[in-house]
Amino acid sequence: MTGGDVSVVPTPNPDQLGLFQSGGVNAVWTVEPWVTRLERDAKGRIFLEEKDIITTWLASSVKFLKEKRELAKKIAAANAELTQWITANGAEAQKLLINELKAETKSDFAPDVIAQAWKRIKFTSEVSRDLVNKSVEDAKQTGFAKGFTDTSRMIETP
Repeated sequence: MTGGDVSVVPTPNPDQLGLFQSGGVNAVWTVEPWVTRLERDAKGRIFLEEKDIITTWLASSVKFLKEKRELAKKIAAANAELTQWITANGAEAQKLLINELKAETKSDFAPDVIAQAWKRIKFTSEVSRDLVNKSVEDAKQTGFAKGFTDTSRMIETP
């Protein structure tokens, strides 16, 4: 069976598990480690996995880039350095992530959940124009963005 209506409702990641378990939502479009929690704790199944997608963006205003260009360079360099550290120190990074998730969500994440989720995450500080275009198109298709969006000016390396 194909077709039908879908409502896309922005929902904080920590709330998705409970909503899914209670039947408040039938599907979730989310990122790791929330995907792994849905699989393990709510018997969810992945029916679409997009391996090449941007989940975290460094964004600023044009004014900031013009007036604080050196600071923007430092932020971009720090992001690249952190990304390299995470890649080189996966076990320690996972422990830090577990502690941060617990502080933010007040719930525990088992180390094996994070380890499983980690395998699906690609850490990079490189920006792909194709992925930016795809993200904008996805936002349009789900109703989060409307009209023409010129992505040619969305990427700038400070």
